[in-house]
Amino acid sequence: MTRASLRVRAALAQISPPVWRILLHSMLFGLAASIADLLFNFYLVSLGYANDTAGLLSTVGRSAGIVLGLPIGLLIDRIGARRALLQGLVLFIAAWVALLLARSLWALILAQFVIGAAYILAATAITPLMASVTRPDQRAQVFGLNASAGNMIGPVGSVIAGLLPALFARTIGAGPRDVGAYRLALAVSVGLAALALLPVLRPFPAPVHAPRAANDLAPQHTLPFRTLLRFAWASLLFGVAGGSIMPFQNLFFRMQFGLSDATVGVVLAGSALGLGVGGLLGMPISRRIGLRRGAAWLRFAAAPAMLLLLLPAVLPAAVGFCLRGLCVGASFPLNDALVMQETPPRQRGLASSLMSVLWSGGWAVASLASGWVQLHWGFAPVLIVAALAYAGSALTIATLQIDEQATVAT
Repeated sequence: MTRASLRVRAALAQISPPVWRILLHSMLFGLAASIADLLFNFYLVSLGYANDTAGLLSTVGRSAGIVLGLPIGLLIDRIGARRALLQGLVLFIAAWVALLLARSLWALILAQFVIGAAYILAATAITPLMASVTRPDQRAQVFGLNASAGNMIGPVGSVIAGLLPALFARTIGAGPRDVGAYRLALAVSVGLAALALLPVLRPFPAPVHAPRAANDLAPQHTLPFRTLLRFAWASLLFGVAGGSIMPFQNLFFRMQFGLSDATVGVVLAGSALGLGVGGLLGMPISRRIGLRRGAAWLRFAAAPAMLLLLLPAVLPAAVGFCLRGLCVGASFPLNDALVMQETPPRQRGLASSLMSVLWSGGWAVASLASGWVQLHWGFAPVLIVAALAYAGSALTIATLQIDEQATVAT
């Protein structure tokens, strides 16, 4: 057995049972979400709706997070991360049941808005919950594992989702694109979301023998809102970078290089694998250079990787895209851990929601502008903007006014 594998096993052995419970929840909830993501638009078509309705409902779900993000953060800080997570999951399940029973457009819109709000509540609560059950020296590893679990379960959910409609169609004696087949397939997603409740039902104890961090010395201390906004500003630029190209990634490789759908799928799978593997790199990197430097340098490395897509050859473009996924997958758990470490426990819900809101807003604006730019000037300006946004996000992290010694994992 190699020395590296021994270190990995030793690190995994130090992860507490509460953390494993959160990771199990994240895998189940991520699996549920990935199945729903693939099948929901097909379900709408089976109901007789067109692509414009699918786009409308997607916007409705995302807008719920933008509109309610800050109140959700305040709610998490008020009632606690675990209770907020449970309430978000219950609301998510109830809204999905209502959506599957609805047929009118207005009922679908209302249900989708509630689903979007519930998802943001559950997803936002995870970050402060993980911070509350881990020591500062564990957070880079745990946040990375959680991100890696979420990213790697997505392709599994997509494969399962692709098989479910035909399976249920045979069961009920209907066609594979029948409303009933899709409804039963989506019910599996709802069932998995219900299972995701089980690992987090019991209360979570505080970590034993946790080193006292600077923020823990004054439990009633709070940071000014402008400081929390400064912590979250990197997420806005991060969202701009992602929104500029990610909604169009399949179109880029097809239009620029004439790739078949199957080949495009291989490239995108490589990027998804990079995201998952990247989440595992956080701990060794943060141990060497600290959370802030690790998050900043990894995010900066995504910029030149993005510029490789400007080359008129598919191999360097595909390599660059996969490297971008690796760097992004490694950087954002480190940044989340950094923000949680520098934020007093009573404000972590607000800090997490600020990052989510700014990321969502940057993504939404950038994706809208990117589509218009592509029609007039192609992909080159979009790729340059994405690279600059990654570099700007890295600079924002690198210039945070924090104690670097406190952020080095020991």
